[in-house]
Amino acid sequence: MSAAPRAFPVAAVILGAGAGTRFGEPKAGALLPDGRRFVDAAAATARDAGCDPVIAVLPPGTPAPAHSIAVVNTDARGEQVASLRAGLMRLANTPCIGAFAWPVDHPFVTLETLLAVLDTAQRTGAPIVRPEHDATEGVTHGHPVFFHRDTWRELMTVPEGGARAVVHAYGARAISVPVRDAGVARNIDTRADLAG
Repeated sequence: MSAAPRAFPVAAVILGAGAGTRFGEPKAGALLPDGRRFVDAAAATARDAGCDPVIAVLPPGTPAPAHSIAVVNTDARGEQVASLRAGLMRLANTPCIGAFAWPVDHPFVTLETLLAVLDTAQRTGAPIVRPEHDATEGVTHGHPVFFHRDTWRELMTVPEGGARAVVHAYGARAISVPVRDAGVARNIDTRADLAG
């Protein structure tokens, strides 16, 4: 017996194909203090939020997380939007209404954040929804960002600036959701960032 279709089917595309030059190794396979790989932590949270499928865009030779679909990107130094495009292409024939674009170097994002973004996307029908964290140094827009399927063509064709340019192009139609989760803005760029 198959499961009933979800009312608001959403995927996650975890962007983990980068070389991780400043970190010292590709971050997808790097380990968090609890022993999990960055990519496994993100994939588990995405699955817990109901994302299906979870696409992991990875460098060659990096095993995909359990219950996810691997997409290999051999250009470790290419633009991140290339990985997003590779992931979105795998979603072309799915019923997904939208997808999270999730850089693997944000592994500390909480389930509550994903659910808040999903709830806002479903309630408002906004084309783009992103979490924002109000820290002492000011409001920071964070990751992962929800992109409605209607935006995917622009993500696939934007000539420069990647996903950020698409977000800016939507202006006020891109909605921000305030969250208490500092993980949305915690970009693990170096080893020292893991201790923060």
